[in-house]
Amino acid sequence: MTMNTASIVLITGATRGIGRAITQRFARAGCRLALVYRADETAAREVRDLLEAACVEAEMIRADLSDLRACRTVIDRVVARYGGLDVLVNNAGGTHDGAFAAMPPESYVGLVWGNLSAPVVLALHAAPHLVSSARAGRGGAIVMMASMAGVTGKEGQVPYAATKGGLIGATRLLARHFGRRGVRANALAPGFIRTGMVDALEPDMYEHVLEASASPRMGDPAEVAEAVWFLASGVSSYSNGTVQRVDGGFLR
Repeated sequence: MTMNTASIVLITGATRGIGRAITQRFARAGCRLALVYRADETAAREVRDLLEAACVEAEMIRADLSDLRACRTVIDRVVARYGGLDVLVNNAGGTHDGAFAAMPPESYVGLVWGNLSAPVVLALHAAPHLVSSARAGRGGAIVMMASMAGVTGKEGQVPYAATKGGLIGATRLLARHFGRRGVRANALAPGFIRTGMVDALEPDMYEHVLEASASPRMGDPAEVAEAVWFLASGVSSYSNGTVQRVDGGFLR
């Protein structure tokens, strides 16, 4: 698939941090966008105004995807607006850090719903439309935002790492299930990317990771957005069920 003005792209967590960079990357290509955000109206307005100024068509959708009923509603709304769907970018997610043994279950159950269940359910609802897109030669791609923590594990982030590791496994299963119908599903595993989520962490939670990397610095959201673009576009047409790391060469 070659991205063009006919491409319909759904991005979750689309108005802040990495999601905002992803939105800007697809907007520059003139794609038609459906952008999901949970609560930050100020960030949503900023993104909407930027896209309007650039004459980019976008549907802003406020939804809490941890309520799995919202996943079908979001897909239905996108299809009603645009008539189909070519690319799904499951970027939304959260974290809850701390000593796992001391965490009450209710503190991490929400992570399972938001980081793992919602992306998978959203992909399943999107799948028939992505299959149609693939058959028409327009697209048919799913990009899941995993994490370095889901690949290597991370102390102090056990629930987060578990959900992201589960998302990697789910991505591979989606690729196997839908690949013969033309749909590709791949995951990204970013390292420490300079976003509000990372800025809220204490330096001792990540400095040792940066020091152990081939490129000892934080990444930029735009670098992750380029990797998303690669996996969503026809340039990566033979990539399916993969996990692409964008972590500066974390060596441990």
